Amino acid sequence: MSRAEPARLAGQLERLVLLLVRQRGELPEADERPLSWTQRLALAIVVDQTPVRLGTLAARMKTTVATASRTVDALEAANLVRRESDPSDRRGVLVVATQEAVQLLAERRTRLVSALAHGLAAMPREDQARLVSLLEELNDVLDSSPSRRK
Repeated sequence: MSRAEPARLAGQLERLVLLLVRQRGELPEADERPLSWTQRLALAIVVDQTPVRLGTLAARMKTTVATASRTVDALEAANLVRRESDPSDRRGVLVVATQEAVQLLAERRTRLVSALAHGLAAMPREDQARLVSLLEELNDVLDSSPSRRK
């Protein structure tokens, strides 16, 4: 593989993200909760895996427990998560998504699907399926690569 292909892919992924963010900003129902990328990552993990131990959240985020804890502090202040004692280990802390967080993430994901559907509609079905398959494969490789493990 040439070194140009990863750079070209990075450029196209960055362009896609910017187009989606710009389109999201133009939507009348765009949410009024500005969250940092770290908070968005933590929120998605907590909503998808609730309840999750703080240490597990930190590991999934590939960060320290201290950083994860500060991120949870911000999400807790926004009423998107709450901390609970782990019934199986009283020293442990579970992070639980609130109903508000579940609804917020569902709405954001619905808007993302809508924006992507608009773009994909212009592509032949075979290309749509191939694109999704290739992205799944790339995600799987990146998720299992040694540089992603701590």
